[in-house]
Amino acid sequence: MAITPGYTVEEIRNFVYQYEKIPYGYRALWLAEQEFTRDQFRKWRLAAFNGDLDRGLIPWSRVGRIPHNPRQLMQSAIEDNQAKRIAELEERNAQLEAANAALGKAIGLLHERNAQEPDETPTTPKPENS
Repeated sequence: MAITPGYTVEEIRNFVYQYEKIPYGYRALWLAEQEFTRDQFRKWRLAAFNGDLDRGLIPWSRVGRIPHNPRQLMQSAIEDNQAKRIAELEERNAQLEAANAALGKAIGLLHERNAQEPDETPTTPKPENS
């Protein structure tokens, strides 16, 4: 189902992503070059960031649902990924510390075992004939 005749949901989503990548100050120029109106794009953008784009729902007015700030959404996603990565690294760190402790104990046991064994029988030098 198309949110606007002539455009697919994927095309609209790509327009919104392109717009978000454009540095501030150049966005109006980009919008002026497009075939759709600024108002139409505003509705698409609201639908995309509210999660309504796939369902074909278009915001009908500015009153009602307040759209999430796309920069906040991106920042939130980045923070979520960072938190997940930190948790994975902490888990891996705990595994490595446990392996290190086990290896240290094994090395200590080997040293103890070597210290308890007698040395090789010393060979006495043969007396020299004088």
